[in-house]
Amino acid sequence: MDSYDLSAAAPLAARVVRWGKFWALEPLFVDERQYLVAKGGKRPRRDDIVLAVPAKHNRMRIIEVLGDANDLRAILRALLYAEGIDEAFSPAVLAEAATVVGRPVAADDGRIDLRQLATFTIDPETAKDYDDAISIEREGDAYRVYVHIADVSAYVESGGALDTEARRRTASVYLPLFAVPMLPDELSAGVCSLKPGEDRRAVTVELVFSAEGEKRHVEFYRSLIRSDARLTYGAVDEFLAQGGAEWPLADLADVVGTRPAARSRVGSAIAERLTWAQELAGKLRQRRFARGALQIGSFEPEYRFNEHGEIEGAVPRLESESHNLIEEFMLAANAAVADFLVHHHDGGIYRVHEPPEARSAEGLLDKMEDLGVPTPPFPGDESASARQIAQAFRRLSEMLPRVTAREKRGRLAFPQLLLRALKQAYYGPKNVGHFGLAVPAYLHFTSPIRRYPDLVVHRALLAKLGLGGDELGEAELDEIAGACSVQERRIAKIELLADDVALAFLLEKILYQRGWEATFEGEIVSVIASGLFVHFGGTFEGFLPARSLPGDYFAENILGTALVGQRTQRRYRLGDPLRVQVVRVDHVTGKVELALPGAAAVA
Repeated sequence: MDSYDLSAAAPLAARVVRWGKFWALEPLFVDERQYLVAKGGKRPRRDDIVLAVPAKHNRMRIIEVLGDANDLRAILRALLYAEGIDEAFSPAVLAEAATVVGRPVAADDGRIDLRQLATFTIDPETAKDYDDAISIEREGDAYRVYVHIADVSAYVESGGALDTEARRRTASVYLPLFAVPMLPDELSAGVCSLKPGEDRRAVTVELVFSAEGEKRHVEFYRSLIRSDARLTYGAVDEFLAQGGAEWPLADLADVVGTRPAARSRVGSAIAERLTWAQELAGKLRQRRFARGALQIGSFEPEYRFNEHGEIEGAVPRLESESHNLIEEFMLAANAAVADFLVHHHDGGIYRVHEPPEARSAEGLLDKMEDLGVPTPPFPGDESASARQIAQAFRRLSEMLPRVTAREKRGRLAFPQLLLRALKQAYYGPKNVGHFGLAVPAYLHFTSPIRRYPDLVVHRALLAKLGLGGDELGEAELDEIAGACSVQERRIAKIELLADDVALAFLLEKILYQRGWEATFEGEIVSVIASGLFVHFGGTFEGFLPARSLPGDYFAENILGTALVGQRTQRRYRLGDPLRVQVVRVDHVTGKVELALPGAAAVA
């Protein structure tokens, strides 16, 4: 973590603690010493989460109380302050937003009217910013897919206050309890969001696929759409799990239409199209993996809160049919726009994922072999060709799900090892392909409400089509791409830390219910010299110090795959199951300390 600069204008986020007979501030999310509280500010109370500014004699004056240490929202807001993320928009930005939200929506501005198509969105239960909507029709054995993306560029003019602020923020930040949008709510959750039953401006990618899922035709244009249903991933999964036979759609989703007959008609149309979409998405997915795309899942937590904003539960967000459906259509649209811009000599921002180097592949395979994972053949030196490197990664990504299922270990750790061996994806003005997806060109187009590179791509595409928009020079594109890449990594760190905090709140709640003597099945997901990181209880993660491991002195092996007892040769390996007990939880920082059962003191 960064240290706090006393000369900085930004306030310090801190927890109020007692320091002998004095009140002191313990800085949050920065590596910094404590400060004494100066007089003249808000009255200090133990465990308050506060903002403070420098005062005389190297002290800090409290200017705002965000809440107390048991208030999750207060701690998440403190995290945002510590990382310099602004929640509020300036008066100039809000004033410009107010002027654009009232623009009438009509089909007479060169847009193609697609309101007659059966159209739907699929999003998480709590989503407000609906970037994308889908329509699909059958034409004999072929599929005609319409991927409608919110036309944010129709409201956010290049160089204006809204655009300048979106460019500075680069993306929305999603925390467990709330989000910090890239654009004001009037746009992100208002006129740009593809809400059901409301006419909306969109940019549509129209794709025709053969019965086998081969792309035959693509077209881009500005459109006017009206979503018929706001569906959720859970509801769609329930429907698809039943084989599409019967589904009271009106009871499970926000289907437009007040009369029962209208709701039934719309529901039937959407239900039929969901089965078509599932069919096509399955074919697109098969083709993607057949051409060599990596198969790596993610395990992000999905939260449940009560009406008071208190966390009630969390489950890993696993891949599902509804997620796969949306993913395949978004990937197809993104790749189609990338191909178009490459053919028309760039002008946008690409999503670049360079292939790994031979030494990364060799290091990964050495680690997998040490962990007892079967590995594909690979030259043991730097002479490996790009093709051999790609084949090694792709075969390993295909094998890992089978290996982890068969051996019941490494479900999280082994894919993470593979990910760490890959280069990090980034934004750039020049296309060099996307290794992970195995496509010659790729970019982000489908989320302009929440990602600035997508908005830049929209403008570039529309300019190439002669439909408005504007193109930026390569130097400016390079500057934007670099800033977005840096901020993307920063936001990812913030979101991970926010997850740690929220899960620590939940874990503490569970322990007070079950008792601190409770034990959990876990998996070793990371090894460092000082200890083990263990994923446990389905969604939690904690640190088990090496010094607490009994019976020996444990040190990290050369490959970094295990802690090994120097006398007994007892090994704690990546991916191994391990039962643990919680020693300590600090829900303010999200840190969890673990021990082996029986070695933990009661908290």
